[in-house]
Amino acid sequence: MESPAHQTNLCTESPASLLGVAKADTAAVKSCVDIYGNLIWALARKYTDSIEEAEAATEEIFLDLWRRAKRFDPKKLDNASRLPKGTEVKP
Repeated sequence: MESPAHQTNLCTESPASLLGVAKADTAAVKSCVDIYGNLIWALARKYTDSIEEAEAATEEIFLDLWRRAKRFDPKKLDNASRLPKGTEVKP
């Protein structure tokens, strides 16, 4: 995973990467791991009791992304935020 300073901009690259995952593009999967990996790891680490649990949770999230990729619909993205419509972002 890339360090936060070198991560791709989530707002511009995420939809393209997710579309690639939906098409079973392994390079797009790597891109999603690069884009979201640090964030998912940090959240998993925050909400689990051990590194092992965080690793398992992170792995499961990416496996689930792969399994459900064909359900991704870019039309459901809000262009302003690039988050799914209705997603609540708390400060």
